[in-house]
Amino acid sequence: MAGNFSASVGRVAGWAMLAFVGGVAVGSLGYQLHAGEGTSPLRLFWPVVFAVFSLALIVRRVPRSAKVIAVILFSFLIGLWRCEIAPAPQLRWIDGKAFVFNNSQPESAIGKKLEAWRGFVSARIASALPPDEANLVAGILYGDHNFSKQQREQFISSGLLHIVAVSGFNVTVIVQMVSAFFLGLGLRRRQAFYATTGAIFLFTGFVGFGASVMRAAFMGWLVLLAREVGRLVSPFRLLLVAAVILLLINPWQLAFDAGFALSFLAMWGLMAWSPLFENWLRRVPNILGVREIFSSSLAATLMTAPYLAWAFNRMSLAGLLTNVFALPLIPWIMGFGLLSAVWGNWPAFQFVSAPTLGLVRLVEMIAGSARWMPWLDLRIYGTSLSTLLATYALIVYLWRKLSGEKDLSTHSATRQRI
Repeated sequence: MAGNFSASVGRVAGWAMLAFVGGVAVGSLGYQLHAGEGTSPLRLFWPVVFAVFSLALIVRRVPRSAKVIAVILFSFLIGLWRCEIAPAPQLRWIDGKAFVFNNSQPESAIGKKLEAWRGFVSARIASALPPDEANLVAGILYGDHNFSKQQREQFISSGLLHIVAVSGFNVTVIVQMVSAFFLGLGLRRRQAFYATTGAIFLFTGFVGFGASVMRAAFMGWLVLLAREVGRLVSPFRLLLVAAVILLLINPWQLAFDAGFALSFLAMWGLMAWSPLFENWLRRVPNILGVREIFSSSLAATLMTAPYLAWAFNRMSLAGLLTNVFALPLIPWIMGFGLLSAVWGNWPAFQFVSAPTLGLVRLVEMIAGSARWMPWLDLRIYGTSLSTLLATYALIVYLWRKLSGEKDLSTHSATRQRI
């Protein structure tokens, strides 16, 4: 088996990271089965594990293949160990499935100040726009979910709730705008890199260090770092690095945090399936990026729909249509929405906020169109965990066959999507 591994450090590191994630998955499953009671006897054998691993790497007579297997096995055990030492999560059970009840970290003084700033910005937006529209703008800009029950249900059924979840798109805009701004000020590339790194950190703290923004921030920063050192970037490897870092911080996210799972599944779909869909739809005119948006919607829906059916007994296919019309408006809403937040209720604010109000109401109208397509809001009950895993195994198998890729980490770096 080890003979199939490349001698490159990057390939072995990729498999080691996958093994670590697998260890976290097994550790999380063990916690769920035993309701967190007791610890694994594995903790008693860690000195032996470290000794054997060290000998396997130091002794020259050990074959390279055995060393590779040792690294991968050790990474798997590290994943198990991380679950053992992590504080027990607060779980809530819904239809026999466990989800994190309180996954927030203790708030620091800086976090409180950033939260106060977020409240100040929300108040500025609310002073310039009607309540529902102000909530939507705040959600698009920095993931504020202060929606009414009716508004939230409307965006769920239309498949547009993701536009108010801070993700890679928001970080991409931040990276591009901030980098261009600092370079325009005359800073050197290295100085602009450090300044943009600080901006990413501040934005991540500003929106609350959620799973989706943390993942996107890590990937955005890693792309910046790769450009800084002049290395070719594999988006799959970046996604894997981001997952490992986040799971080192809190391993329970993998199995019990729906937002974490959906964030990574959607990003994996965009990187893996979107290029295939775009190729199959290459004869479709790409007016205003419609082909790319439709391909991305198909890819994200394909990867997230099985999980939504398992976790929430529900999935909406309306997003395949609504996203085509709504997503091109989002960058404009972000731009004009930021202007509305800065201007607030200063004189003539009605004229300044008019473009934002018009665009947001157009998005609301698109979301409301889902009520004319109720058959696309599917309710699915009784999906088991084994069915979920089998479905994703089939999806991965089909992708491997259709794309001709031999390894997840060797996907073309020209298809970077943060």
